[in-house]
Amino acid sequence: MQVKFEVIPAIDLLQGKCVRLKQGNYGSETIYSAEPLEVAKRWVDAGAKRLHVVDLDGAKTGIAANIEIIKAIIKEVSVPIQIGGGVRNFNLISDLLKFGADRVILGTTAIKNPNLLGNVCEKFGEKIAVAIDAKGNFAAVEGWMYVSKKDTLTLAKEAIGLGVKRFVFTDISRDGMLEGPNIDSIKKFMDAVKVPVIASGGVSTKEDVEKLKEIGAEGCVVGKALYDGKLKLEEII
Repeated sequence: MQVKFEVIPAIDLLQGKCVRLKQGNYGSETIYSAEPLEVAKRWVDAGAKRLHVVDLDGAKTGIAANIEIIKAIIKEVSVPIQIGGGVRNFNLISDLLKFGADRVILGTTAIKNPNLLGNVCEKFGEKIAVAIDAKGNFAAVEGWMYVSKKDTLTLAKEAIGLGVKRFVFTDISRDGMLEGPNIDSIKKFMDAVKVPVIASGGVSTKEDVEKLKEIGAEGCVVGKALYDGKLKLEEII
C-alpha cells in the first residue's frame, strides 16, 4: 500500500525563536516568530500531519539549547513531531522519545559516532532517522559548518548497515533559496538507498511537491516558502 505523501512544515529554533536560514548560514537568519509554539499550532490548524523541529543552536554547538520549547511543542500539539539538531547522546535521544517525540533525526552522530547510531537503532528502531545534508557529494556536519570527507552515499549505506531505515535528505545549496529541490540528486540518492526518504531544501511551488511525489519520496520538509506565504499549506497537503 502506498503511504500518503507527507508535507512537513519546518520549525527551526535559534535562541528560542522560530527562524529560517539561507543555505544553513547562521549569519543569514530571518526571525519569523518569537513564539515557536504558536507557529506549531498554526501549522497543525492548517492541516499539518507532522512537524519537523530543529534546534539550530544544538546543531551548531552539540548542546541542546531549545529543549524546553521542543518539549512544549511535543506536549501541546496533536501530531507526530520529528526532532533534530544537536542530538548526540543516548540519554537525550531516549528522553525525547520518552517525552513523546515520534522520531529523532541524527546527523553529525551518524558520521562521528557510528557506535551510538547502531545502539539507538537497535533499541528504538524506526524512531531513528538520519539526516543526510549534502554539500555537493559530501555530507556536512555540526550545523552544516563543516563538510566531512565522507560522500553521502557511502554514509547512507553505512547507516543502513547499522539499522537505519529512513533518511531526511537535504541539498544545502537549495535550502532557504526558494529555487526548487534538486530532483536529480534526490532521485539518485533514493535509488541508491531503497528505504524511505524525506526530501528537504528548496521546495517552493506546488509543482515541486508533485515532482517529489512522482519520484517516490515519502514526504518533503517545507520552510521558507510557507513562512513567506509563497505556498499555502492547505493547498499542498
